[in-house]
Amino acid sequence: MVEQDDWRLLNDVEQLKGQYLNPTDGEDIFDNAPHLKHCIFCLDSVNDYRHQHWYIPIDLSCCICENCYKDFNDMFMWKLLDGWDIDWEKQQGV
Repeated sequence: MVEQDDWRLLNDVEQLKGQYLNPTDGEDIFDNAPHLKHCIFCLDSVNDYRHQHWYIPIDLSCCICENCYKDFNDMFMWKLLDGWDIDWEKQQGV
C-alpha cells in the first residue's frame, strides 16, 4: 500500500487522476515521443529502461514506469487502454 506522503507524489501529478493510459514500451517512447524523458513519479529514465513497460496518457503529456503504475493504479483510478498500437502521428497532431 502506497502512503500519501510517498516522495513520488511530490511532483505535479493531480491531473493524472482518472486518466486513460496506453501501455507501451520504452523503445516506442524513445523513438516516437522523445520529449518524454522520465517517469513523472520516480524520474527513472526512459532511455535506461527501453524494454520495460511504460504507460502514457492519450495526450502524451508524460509517462509512467511499470513500477509506479503498479504502485499508484488504485490511488489514481487509471483506465487502461489497449494501446500497444498507438498511432503516434495522430496523437502528436501531425
